[in-house]
Amino acid sequence: MEAGPPATPERTQSRLASRLLVETQLTSLVRAIAIVRKLAGGSFVFDRGIFFLAILRASGDVLADWPNAPRSTADSGGISINALSQSLHRPFETVRRHVNALIDAGLCARTPSGVVVPTALREDEDVAALLVHLHDSLVWLVDEFHSYDMPLPRAAPGLPYRADITLAAAIDLALGAFDNVGLFVVDWLELAIVGAVLVASVRRITLDGELARRYSELTTVVPIERREPISAAAIARALTIPYSTVRRQILMTVESGKLVERGRGVVLSDAMLSGPGAAIMGATATTRTASLFGRLVPGGFPFDRPDHAYVGTPPALVDFS
Repeated sequence: MEAGPPATPERTQSRLASRLLVETQLTSLVRAIAIVRKLAGGSFVFDRGIFFLAILRASGDVLADWPNAPRSTADSGGISINALSQSLHRPFETVRRHVNALIDAGLCARTPSGVVVPTALREDEDVAALLVHLHDSLVWLVDEFHSYDMPLPRAAPGLPYRADITLAAAIDLALGAFDNVGLFVVDWLELAIVGAVLVASVRRITLDGELARRYSELTTVVPIERREPISAAAIARALTIPYSTVRRQILMTVESGKLVERGRGVVLSDAMLSGPGAAIMGATATTRTASLFGRLVPGGFPFDRPDHAYVGTPPALVDFS
């Protein structure tokens, strides 16, 4: 009996999906942190920006029917500090301290059922810009999937587009980055730095149609000589984290084998990109995006023409120059 031709390997493009997913998460988180820093002040508010984003997601009245005028000016719902602590795996006292700072700055308010972002804050120029950025970041991700012929749901015919559903999903996507804490990285700071190095070192490849496809599969790791080293100073500027903090974390992450020094910067190690963790991250990225995109179907998302969903314009990616 003659053997048939070898089966063509299934193209999942999971490595490309992971890169695009982290790029989207990073731009959303950095923008949220920048807005909180501007409105609340403080020289190092990385954690505070994340807590603000989680509280925003729990503030249903702020997100409802966005970007139309708010349905109500009354603040209700919200999330308790204990629930916030459990969902983000941070100590209660740490969460309480940051939430109190957000309340003191007027970015959050207490209600009988928890802490919320006040509905009135939706009209603030900076917060309004943040909501557009979050929404359009997820649209950008769908648009990139579309351009690379990656699997997307079918658009539901006849349904009006619900931008508020996309906005809520975009916040969930950004916060989903922290699911990897304890699995691949030890804490939020290492997560931010490893993510920044991953994004910055291969962005030129990710945004190049031909190269992105060449290095799209789990088995096609970008060779180390093609990864562009990123310096501690560039990461500190991009994430607005003190240089000394970034440099100290990089040294520990190099020691753990996740990063390697190359030239005047660092790149992800081959072990990090090729190990079992990479396979899990790729599968997680594929599953997460499929689930997330599925949530957009009842909201009439135009998967056949994703560029029509932008409320503003495609968002600027994190600047590592």
